[in-house]
Amino acid sequence: MTQKVLVGTSGWGYEEWVGPFYPKGISQKDFLTYYSTIFYTNEINTTFYNTPSRWVVENWVKKTPDNFLFTAKIPKVVTHDNKLNLEECSDHLDYYLESMKPLLTAKKLLAFLIQLPPSFEKGKHFGVLREFIENWPGDRKRDDYYLVIEFRHKSWMDDAVFNYLRDESLTYCAVIEPLLPPRMDVTNDEFAYIRFHGYGKNPWFNYFFKEEEIKRWAVSIGEVIQKSERVGIYFNNHFSGYATKNSLMMMRELNLAPRNDPKSIEIFEIKKKSGVYSKDQISLDKFMK
Repeated sequence: MTQKVLVGTSGWGYEEWVGPFYPKGISQKDFLTYYSTIFYTNEINTTFYNTPSRWVVENWVKKTPDNFLFTAKIPKVVTHDNKLNLEECSDHLDYYLESMKPLLTAKKLLAFLIQLPPSFEKGKHFGVLREFIENWPGDRKRDDYYLVIEFRHKSWMDDAVFNYLRDESLTYCAVIEPLLPPRMDVTNDEFAYIRFHGYGKNPWFNYFFKEEEIKRWAVSIGEVIQKSERVGIYFNNHFSGYATKNSLMMMRELNLAPRNDPKSIEIFEIKKKSGVYSKDQISLDKFMK
């Protein structure tokens, strides 16, 4: 079943989520298995810092259900260190895209997120962005994924920019954060993207969206849903497990159900999926019944 509205978190491998989200006694290698038992999507955050080996990506495919979808951040060596300069970053980009192929093959990649740094300004870099997109080495249509652009400088809040995004079928990343206004422009009718960073002082991500805030944002998101064939919503406020709590709160507000209720998940079943226990083994609780 294809989900029109996907809600999830940015990343999943946080040890601090043990207790607030992950049950105690679960190992880090089982985090993704547990996470994907509840959510339908995740925004891969680690790819921003390092390109994973191919076998790591293959494991992500194996540990998630068939209809689970990832979005993946482009590495900072491309976006931040080299600011999309193709002469400097094309080899890094090619290596990254090659490593991500298992997600494409498994039809589990929804989008690549191009998060640009605050120093990437429209006046200096609009031409660089256009050249980068024009020479993107992948085939978005053939492989059925989207490119999402996240700006971090106010100079990009300009009609010419949004018209360009529409013309190129690029998805504008709406951001809930201190730097930019919370515009909810839909620049690609097929796919809209929203990131909740938070309003913490140090850093932004150390922030919990209260119920009244979730309700207010759900109204705006409802308008985006009406304009888009599909919407991805990701919470990046990962401190203390806030992102998982806020994701579930937003799903409830949008009348969306998780894959499974977190309260119904047995750690024993998660460990069976990961191979700790054999698949035909039953828990003591079920045996006693």
